[in-house]
Amino acid sequence: MKVFKTLLTAVLIGTLMAGCTGAPEPIEQQDPSTYKPMKELDLLCDYVYLIDPDTGQTLIDRRSEEQMYPASLTKVMTSIIAIEKIPDPENVTIEFTQEMLNGLIAANANRAGFLPGDEPTALDHIYGDLLPSGADCSRALAFYIAGDEEAFVELMNKKAAELGMHDTHFVNTSGLHDDDHYTTCRDMMTLYLYCMKNETFMDILKTQVHTSVPVLHFPDGLGMTNFVLMYINQANPQYQNYEIPGFIAGKSGYTIEGQYTLVSNAEINGMNLVMVNAHGYVEPHYPASIEDSATVYNWYREHFARQTPVEEGQVFGSVRVINAFGGTSEAVAAESFTSDLPSDENLHVYVDLPENVSAPLQAGDKVGTVKIYSYDQLVKTVDLIVTEQRSANLFGKIQSGLYNYTNGRLWLGVILIVLILASLICMVILLLMIRAQNRRRRYRRRRQ
Repeated sequence: MKVFKTLLTAVLIGTLMAGCTGAPEPIEQQDPSTYKPMKELDLLCDYVYLIDPDTGQTLIDRRSEEQMYPASLTKVMTSIIAIEKIPDPENVTIEFTQEMLNGLIAANANRAGFLPGDEPTALDHIYGDLLPSGADCSRALAFYIAGDEEAFVELMNKKAAELGMHDTHFVNTSGLHDDDHYTTCRDMMTLYLYCMKNETFMDILKTQVHTSVPVLHFPDGLGMTNFVLMYINQANPQYQNYEIPGFIAGKSGYTIEGQYTLVSNAEINGMNLVMVNAHGYVEPHYPASIEDSATVYNWYREHFARQTPVEEGQVFGSVRVINAFGGTSEAVAAESFTSDLPSDENLHVYVDLPENVSAPLQAGDKVGTVKIYSYDQLVKTVDLIVTEQRSANLFGKIQSGLYNYTNGRLWLGVILIVLILASLICMVILLLMIRAQNRRRRYRRRRQ
């Protein structure tokens, strides 16, 4: 009788186990091979480099390592050296001389407008260097700091080498064309990222209009307009206006050979976007580089955002654990992932998870992956792990054997167990009946 009780108990336990053994629900998801590629933006500039330094992402890269002529982007280097070399520029005056002006008019260089005899502050010259892109101010800063332009250019090239701008060579302080005066979008990006850390530099570059201290030829001060911001987000524009929500600052340039250039940054949908674009042209007063910045920044504003599609501990399905009691285990993300990603159906989170894994498992063991796609580009793979230990045991092996025997069809396994259980009960009843009959026979024999 004890044998049958043991069998009955085993069958009942098997039934309970079968109820925990169902196959994980399949995840309905699109095949990555069918994901659409991102559209190629129609831009005017031949060189374009867009990144998010916070995430380390490169979002657009068109010929970023090829040499190009920076034009007045050169003044980014001129001004940052001046800011670092003159500790208190607001209280330092630099007299403007004829020597500083020589050749600039003939070269048709942009000038802030100071004349010989004017004595603006060093800060005024830095504003003049960056806002109206004044080559006169570039010269004045160079003469004050280094004695002449050639000596200052040595400082510029030294600074470029220190920053790792290995494909850059400066010949002058303003960006007037010279075949030996060149850079790349990557190098200019390196310089601008360095300058963005300087509060004085960014405060100046974000200024719409600046008026210098009173000087000889401008007793009310010389007014200066930001040549980039005059085209962006203007209520009463003088020229073409581009609406770019989130635009922060930029420095533009132009020469016939270099055409329109720009380095800029914007904060859009939580993304810190920085771009260098160069060698583009449209009609005067409609700088191609600024038009491209509007195209790029607004497209990303409409289609991208800083997002966290995967968070540490987030459940992405379950797997059946073979040879372990209890059926399935949840598969969770091992880490979080934040990035600049599509804000529409072109963000894809693809779960790659097997139907089953084998015990033993330790907490933290990898059981699959979740892959994040931006359009058709894989940008990140995050491991999926189990969070609890799962040991192999006899009940688990019986359970797995039943599952495999029925090809994962739980209902068939339950029916099979019920039939076995019914058969065993019938056998027990039959044996009990036989045993009772034998007792009656023995009893009758003793009575006789």
